[in-house]
Amino acid sequence: MAQPAGEVTGHVVIRGKGQVTLPLHIRRKLGLREGDHVLVSVEQGRVVLTPAALIPRDQAWFWTEEWQAGEREADRELAAGGGGQVFTTDEFLDALDRGD
Repeated sequence: MAQPAGEVTGHVVIRGKGQVTLPLHIRRKLGLREGDHVLVSVEQGRVVLTPAALIPRDQAWFWTEEWQAGEREADRELAAGGGGQVFTTDEFLDALDRGD
């Protein structure tokens, strides 16, 4: 069998139900803990495990391209000195009237 690409730091045995145990030094290197999620893919005949952070459905809106575009725009405006703070309802409404 050909040597896999990348760093080889050990091997695992496939157990019942297709289960494998990642060696402790690999879990530590990747910061993986019990209950963490990984994505599994096949790339050029290799099984690739990629650490993943799953997003709860009720928070998925934040990661849409449209919302992230708005976040980037807000970051640019803040970096350019835009934005500000309001402390009362009247200040907020005045800021809206001025187009702040």
